Amino acid sequence: MKRRLLLVALVICLAACKKEPDLPPGGDPHIPPVNSFIGVWKEGGQYWEFRRDGTGGRAASQEGPFPNDFSFLFFDGKGTEAAPPSLLILEGSPVTVNCYKFTIAGNGATLTPVATGSPITLSRVSGEPQVVSLTNDLIGEWSAQWHLPSQGEHSSALEWSIKYYADGTVKVYHHAVGHQFENAYALRGNTLVIYGAWRFSIAPVTANISSQGNGKWQVNETQSNPDPADWVYTKVNAAKWKE
Repeated sequence: MKRRLLLVALVICLAACKKEPDLPPGGDPHIPPVNSFIGVWKEGGQYWEFRRDGTGGRAASQEGPFPNDFSFLFFDGKGTEAAPPSLLILEGSPVTVNCYKFTIAGNGATLTPVATGSPITLSRVSGEPQVVSLTNDLIGEWSAQWHLPSQGEHSSALEWSIKYYADGTVKVYHHAVGHQFENAYALRGNTLVIYGAWRFSIAPVTANISSQGNGKWQVNETQSNPDPADWVYTKVNAAKWKE
């Protein structure tokens, strides 16, 4: 009888003390987005390859070889106060970020630069939409403090929870204001780009990242709009999420 009571108490404790209170009985409600660009596309006499590892390249033939020319970020346009469906290309050294709004119809895609420039028309040659599978040091859950240098020092009101997924999305929760939402992200070298919804919807948020050891990372934003912030990430087994 005592053993049975202890087992019941343990089950109740585990149910009551879970670290992510927004999780339903089936687990994390996150649904991996299907990336529409995976495969090889043709633009004029040039071919573009978008790979599942989040990198891509351009070649003169559809057989390649395709070098590692760029990394890319795919945002499907879904979410509260979200940006439109967008494809961001990260390339060069130092990394530059080009943002395109896109439309896809059948095997054709049109990329319209957010900055000035002519639309790019792509025709699918091979491949099909798939969920990407990234490998990087950010994947997992983090407790984060942010600091807007123009607005003073860190405070407990600036606490965030952040979860990077291998499918190219990042879940964020701003504790003080109760905002919880998902964005897309890409990482090329030590350059991080986040794009999507709420604070991240107006323009790409770009940052330089560096490991500080002991499970901590420094993340220093570099864009001019929105106001750049400095972050300290601390790796955790399970971050706190919105109830």
